[in-house]
Amino acid sequence: MLAQTPFERLGQKAMMNGDFNTAATFFEQAVKQDHGNMNALYLLGYAYYHSSNYKKSIESFDKLIAYKPSEAIAYYYRGKAKMLMSAQIKDYKNPEKEDLLLGAIKDFSSGIELTPNDMKFYQNRGLAYQEYSVFKSQKVNDIYNKNAAISAANSSITDLKKVLAENAARKDIVSQIEKSKQLLINIKN
Repeated sequence: MLAQTPFERLGQKAMMNGDFNTAATFFEQAVKQDHGNMNALYLLGYAYYHSSNYKKSIESFDKLIAYKPSEAIAYYYRGKAKMLMSAQIKDYKNPEKEDLLLGAIKDFSSGIELTPNDMKFYQNRGLAYQEYSVFKSQKVNDIYNKNAAISAANSSITDLKKVLAENAARKDIVSQIEKSKQLLINIKN
């Protein structure tokens, strides 16, 4: 992506130096100048993501997707941000935790629809399903749902096996498949 405005150029320079907070400030300025600047919106969401400001990253990618619903990479980073934000919520009864997990699954599914051969979407959706299975298997009132937990674990295994079929050397994926299989055993007991 080529920077076009001075603010975009300054933001990209800050990103190259690893200063994502400063980069976000510049990209905010670029977006203020031109609300329809897709490049600046993408870079703003990306900068917020890498500065661990997941809420603002999600908001930026929401705007980008509203303008350009076919932008697969926006779904990827928005889904990743939702996963990381969900992981920060330790209270299982906080309804935002489940909303974020389901939102991440939906985002990765949208990415798969747009780019069906991009394995990073399957991998991340598989991990999101795995997290959702863990969530639904918690013996907490209004959270526990054995069938939802089993379904999510099975979906996780399906997605992760697809990634493994593309690259059999992925030991990290083998490990995640085993983790989901263990989840199934624990849920069924």
